[in-house]
Amino acid sequence: MFDILIRNARIVSGSGNPWFNGDLGVIEGRIAAIGRLDAARAARTIDAAGRVACPGFIDGHTHSDLFLLAEPRAEAKVLQGVTTENLGLDGMSVAPIEAAAVAGWRKHLSGLTGDPGVDWTWRGFADYLDAVDAAAPSLNVTSYVGLGTLRLKVMGMTDRAASGAEIAAMKSLAAEAMEEGARGISAGLIYAPGLYQGTEEVVAIAKVVRDYDGIYDVHLRSEGGHVMEALDEVIGIGRASGIPILITHFKVNGKDNWGRAGEALAKVDDARRQGVEVHIAQYPYTAGSTMLHAVIPPWYHAKGPDALIGMLGEDREAIKRDIRERHDFENFVAGCGWERIVVSSVSGAANKRFEGKPVSEIAALKGLDDPADAALDLLAEEELSVGMIVFSMDEADVVEIMRHPTMSVISDGLLGGGKPHPRAFGAFPRILGRYVREKGVLRLEEAVRKMTALSAEKLRLKTKGLLAEGYDADIVVFDPDTVIDNATFDNPRQPPTGIDLVIVNGQVVVADGRHTGATPGRTIRTR
Repeated sequence: MFDILIRNARIVSGSGNPWFNGDLGVIEGRIAAIGRLDAARAARTIDAAGRVACPGFIDGHTHSDLFLLAEPRAEAKVLQGVTTENLGLDGMSVAPIEAAAVAGWRKHLSGLTGDPGVDWTWRGFADYLDAVDAAAPSLNVTSYVGLGTLRLKVMGMTDRAASGAEIAAMKSLAAEAMEEGARGISAGLIYAPGLYQGTEEVVAIAKVVRDYDGIYDVHLRSEGGHVMEALDEVIGIGRASGIPILITHFKVNGKDNWGRAGEALAKVDDARRQGVEVHIAQYPYTAGSTMLHAVIPPWYHAKGPDALIGMLGEDREAIKRDIRERHDFENFVAGCGWERIVVSSVSGAANKRFEGKPVSEIAALKGLDDPADAALDLLAEEELSVGMIVFSMDEADVVEIMRHPTMSVISDGLLGGGKPHPRAFGAFPRILGRYVREKGVLRLEEAVRKMTALSAEKLRLKTKGLLAEGYDADIVVFDPDTVIDNATFDNPRQPPTGIDLVIVNGQVVVADGRHTGATPGRTIRTR
């Protein structure tokens, strides 16, 4: 007697192998049987004729760290078939952290993770995971520990090389986080304080994490004009430390770099031939998204967010000049222009009218000659809590990267207010609807593998990512003829079409495209 029996499905296992027709039986949260189960009985039977059953999608890069505590039903994700989220990305996990650092870190991250009013009661990494479990999420949760967060705890926002003692302290903290359940370390080498980290510092910490079978997930120091040098740096880190490398949201940014995807991928392939384990991840869009204060050069961030807010007035002309003239940092404005940088979210009511508008248009509406003033005014008025969407990529490059055998699908979803990037609501059905069915970029089985087993392998998730006996019953049933993303840049908060059923740990979380209210998720810790 099964708890759930899915009959007549087109089963796509996640392995990349061709689909086959069959039934799936679930008992006590695990897949108990697969095949022709004609004589089987179940407490709940679901007829999946004409539809695909596959493993639950694993979103290896999200920024739901705070929103999961405030909105544990995670509807934006589970409605698109995501059954596991990985947090702590871009070097900016929310733990471990000292009480005195919470207010500043919260302000620093507000344009990225949002600020849903969660009380930061945790201090250690395990304390944070305990808080997630206490919130009772609808999906499973894993997390990296951020290198920027470790540096913040040891050195604050200081822009200088770490001493031997400071590196030793960060190594100890990294080991502690791995003992408490982290999947690895993440880095955001364009964000303070992680951008101040040198190669020697990263290699030292990475060696510790490698011994725990962890991974180094990295936002490159440049994804634009210096992307090739940034790739050389991270490949060198992998070679020196022996840690597996996952280059997150792999792309070539800025119109001057369009067409260079093949050149960037060649570096990945060359490194792998030489024995350096390098993987990539990608979201299926030509625009990225992050916090607006990332347009400000890194040397202005070194004294912390409150000091930066003060500099927006006191040092404005210097900031504007550096944005205009200097290219020795990840200069979004130089690469894309203010007309392709869109304000996605603000926290205050007075500036809500600017959400969804390019900075150049906001400047015109405010009667300002220089769009930089519009951006810096917003950052000052909102105390840095401003998100942005940057239209920076070429579709041909996106497709070439998508086809790479090591590419796994991520959303990089930001769930703040306003008009967030639609990837938070549609990344996975977008792959299935647009890049499998409509464009034929990927085979169905290949696409499912990139959203399930491949991500599970990278994150060391031993019982997820496959439809196989003994594996966790994280299952998605969708209609291959209708599945599609509906979220757009103008109207992002739209659920997809065609995701009929989502099961997490053997419980139905989505039925007929609607959330059931079930919250069977849990944190998955390495130890």
